[in-house]
Amino acid sequence: MAEAHRSLYPWHHHRDRSHPTLQRMDDDRTLGERVADRIAQFGGSWPFIFVFLGLIFGWMLLNAVVLQRLLSHKPFDGYPFIALNLVLSALAGLQAPIIMMSQNRAAARDEALAAHHYDETQRIDQLILQNTELTQQVHELTRHIETLSQEVRDRVVQ
Repeated sequence: MAEAHRSLYPWHHHRDRSHPTLQRMDDDRTLGERVADRIAQFGGSWPFIFVFLGLIFGWMLLNAVVLQRLLSHKPFDGYPFIALNLVLSALAGLQAPIIMMSQNRAAARDEALAAHHYDETQRIDQLILQNTELTQQVHELTRHIETLSQEVRDRVVQ
């Protein structure tokens, strides 16, 4: 049995879009919704966390050590890294609503899929009810045939 290929990058995973309800919803996405989904996929991943931590560490190292030595002990953004805090706050302020948009779309996909499954369940329940009724009718016909067969046997024997 072939094992599914797993990507090292979680934002490269392939969603199962074979379900028609989900495919319709994905096809109807606007450019902004597609961008929000991509950003949320990457922003909620381990590689994002590691890259982000690396950038923060690099910023602090660059400003606390490298630029301080190059600029005569005057770093661009020295400790307590106010510019870095401003950038991080701005990023969080932008990233949070984008992730919320993507989560709202995921909730809407879940609701659409649940509604579809509910409709399917209702149809299946109706089919089961019809099947039960037909089985009951077949059972009654079988009993009637058995009764008629018994009557025919009784008459032939007499």
